Amino acid sequence: MKKNYWLDWILFISGLICIVTGLMLDFHLISGGREARLFYRHIHTYSGYIMGVGLLLHLIWHKDWISMATKKILGRKNAPAQDSETV
Repeated sequence: MKKNYWLDWILFISGLICIVTGLMLDFHLISGGREARLFYRHIHTYSGYIMGVGLLLHLIWHKDWISMATKKILGRKNAPAQDSETV
């Protein structure tokens, strides 16, 4: 439970940083010349890397739930369809 809590915070913060720096870079909201843009581009890139690693960890930690949910969803497709008019 504790690892999920911290991972969720890391994903949230890195995602927020990635979004904000991406908007700043896209709409040219950075003053200070080329060095400043390069600094924000690095922040944007590395926050994206952190978010990607966090996503992989999240998927690995929840692989049992993903497997169970997938089997449950795919299992329902093979079940015979129920008549929606009979209640």
